[in-house]
Amino acid sequence: MTTYGKTLVLALAITGWAGGGIAQEAGTVVPEGEMTMFCQKAAAARFEVQPDAITTDPPVRREGKLVVMGTVDDEGTDRDAGFDCRFEEDGAYIGIIGAPGD
Repeated sequence: MTTYGKTLVLALAITGWAGGGIAQEAGTVVPEGEMTMFCQKAAAARFEVQPDAITTDPPVRREGKLVVMGTVDDEGTDRDAGFDCRFEEDGAYIGIIGAPGD
């Protein structure tokens, strides 16, 4: 693979287009088995960190929604900041609740 090809693949992976990535926009329908990865990418983009700084749990059903709970590793402190990614029952992405510094 050429340098250009490697750069293109890296850029696509970062933006979520490679490997069947889905844009992290409200209303995007996400299969339940892909919600943790989707949430990890959405949180990394929102909190401006690398995806490996995000930890997510499998989705749970709560109040008629699917919720993926996660944390952002805050290198500046000894604690992680929590957040939830919320999805409608049909898998439609609602958004992220909670944020570092909230």
